[in-house]
Amino acid sequence: MRTDRRTGGTAAPLDTLFIGADGIDLKAGITTTNEQDAQLNRAMLSVADKVVLLADSSKFGRRGFCVICTLPQVHTLITDSGITDEYRRALTLAGVNVIVADE
Repeated sequence: MRTDRRTGGTAAPLDTLFIGADGIDLKAGITTTNEQDAQLNRAMLSVADKVVLLADSSKFGRRGFCVICTLPQVHTLITDSGITDEYRRALTLAGVNVIVADE
């Protein structure tokens, strides 16, 4: 068990957390339209060693009203070849390892 950084309580550790999102915005970060999903994802993020975001290119430039996390909190993004050069560069600069599955 480890201490949950968010609540100070104990939580089971997660080596790698896989999450999805409704939107990936360069300013807002990783977002969703469901507050309960956002809260659950944030709780799991607080005990995860590594975060992998699975999102197709239709999510880029979209913004849900509930923030899950900032871009630098994501270690790896797995997406498709529809990712624009702008997003690929920005995510790489934020420290995100971008993997394009269909290249």
